[in-house]
Amino acid sequence: MKNRRILMSVLESLDFQPMLITEVFDSLNSSKAWYDKSKLDSDNKPTIPFISRTKARNGVDIFCAYQEKEPEQGNAITIGLDTQTIGYHTVPFYTSQNIQVLRHKNLNSYTAAVLCTILQGQMRKFSWGGNGATLGRLKRTRIMIPVLTAEDGDISVDWEGMNRLGEEIFSQVVTNTHTALVKLN
Repeated sequence: MKNRRILMSVLESLDFQPMLITEVFDSLNSSKAWYDKSKLDSDNKPTIPFISRTKARNGVDIFCAYQEKEPEQGNAITIGLDTQTIGYHTVPFYTSQNIQVLRHKNLNSYTAAVLCTILQGQMRKFSWGGNGATLGRLKRTRIMIPVLTAEDGDISVDWEGMNRLGEEIFSQVVTNTHTALVKLN
């Protein structure tokens, strides 16, 4: 119960408002390190994640060797356009085609957990085929995120507040997981 009160306290301290995805992230670009999976070199030291549009395993389809192109740098959120799949990747990675890569200097495991959840909620409005997530549609999409409002009325992303929220959620997951494991033993 105490943890729930702390989470509610954090949530109540935040001001959520809609912002365009392009206002939240420093960049939103198509992956430059994409490959056709069948043409990957997977035999030599397969240590680099290959992110596809799968929903399973945070989008990691297989591990592959270093390819000709440089991999995408880690600390990025990916969106699979055709399937509206979301993932957060801390290490360098390659992708299949139609993967968008979102970056911000304040992105970390905590803020990414919050943002991935919020983004996944918005992806539900898209579907396979004619109403799929395209780069243009993503750029016009608004998400509800914690913001700070300046005296002149300008709003900006509350990265510190989002980080606190992510930390509290992680803390509760760890606490609840530990409690469940103790009860099992």
